[in-house]
Amino acid sequence: MFGSFEFVLGSVEASVVAQAFGVDIRRFPLRVRNTTTDPGRLRKLAGIVSGTLAERGLLVGKDPHPNLRRAFELFGRHRVAVAISGLDDQGHEIAMLVLTDGADALGIAQHHGEDDLVFWLFSDDDLVDVLAGALPAVPAAAGPEATVRQSLPEYRSAFDARKAAERAHDEEETNAFGNIRVVGKTSTRRRRRGAGESGEERLRRAFSGERRGGGQIVVSALSGEGSAPRSVGWVDTDEGRYLVHAGEVDNEFVARYEPAGRAEVARAIHGLVAETY
Repeated sequence: MFGSFEFVLGSVEASVVAQAFGVDIRRFPLRVRNTTTDPGRLRKLAGIVSGTLAERGLLVGKDPHPNLRRAFELFGRHRVAVAISGLDDQGHEIAMLVLTDGADALGIAQHHGEDDLVFWLFSDDDLVDVLAGALPAVPAAAGPEATVRQSLPEYRSAFDARKAAERAHDEEETNAFGNIRVVGKTSTRRRRRGAGESGEERLRRAFSGERRGGGQIVVSALSGEGSAPRSVGWVDTDEGRYLVHAGEVDNEFVARYEPAGRAEVARAIHGLVAETY
């Protein structure tokens, strides 16, 4: 087992190295620039990249550093992949991909507006902490959770129905729910702002204010293992953070909004990863 190991490659450099190891680095949410398909130009580019790797201590003689090799091996031999994408409160992109084989894990982060990819190897024991730490530090929204339900219209395919429901859900969020039906604990009266409010009331108020960011966490198994991706979303508001657990139940699109600080985010990620293994 190695200790933590970090290195930085431009997206073209990473693509060339990946091709040398026979793997594809073009994975969401990473932004990877195109390289040449001309064999002669590719050989020349590979020579340039080799020189750069040597300067950074990522070659041992003419061979790749063992941890560089291990990092790219995980692209083809991982068991679980986690993609985190979204925006922070400044409108800056959050982009992280993490791969693990159950023992070793590889994180790849790409900062807003940058081409460089930051790679680091770490123990799978730290997987959940690394993933939860990728989200901006935002406290949980106060109050109970609430559930949003909307009937699915009849469409010719399940894909069309899903997309239509997601579009309708996004539109309703933007309009602070409009006529959408929200199910949550109720309160017989409101004494003051925030006191005795139901989950529905707090959610309406949170979504009527300014959004502070949000995104999606998608957990998947290595392609071909037959497991559908699992996901959870998050949305940051003036009132705090909600996790969004969405799915279809009895011909309805259902989204459960759970107030969530770091502990709740970590618990949700742990559950998705455990289900995917």
